[in-house]
Amino acid sequence: MSITYTDKLETLTPNHLLGFFVDWPSPPSLEKHLEILHGSYAVWLAFDHDQCVGFINAISDGLLYAFIPLLEVLPEYQKRGIGKELAKRMFETEVLNRWRTLDQRL
Repeated sequence: MSITYTDKLETLTPNHLLGFFVDWPSPPSLEKHLEILHGSYAVWLAFDHDQCVGFINAISDGLLYAFIPLLEVLPEYQKRGIGKELAKRMFETEVLNRWRTLDQRL
């Protein structure tokens, strides 16, 4: 298993997003999931070759605050540190670093 990480969505298609939202009563369609990611302030994706196996997204005002509404890893890839790595990369994203810097000055 060789997991790679990217914050680029240009080549992501709905078919890359199969298998997420396990046990959700009303999961978004693959197309809606892709739309959610494109509408986010920041996104990180985890890939095993051509298969997306995890993702995290953030919504932000771009100045002061951000929150992470979704972090998912496919069930068969869980407990391998992928979610932790996605969160680490997201917290290194510019707006989240800016918020931590502001918070330290207050």
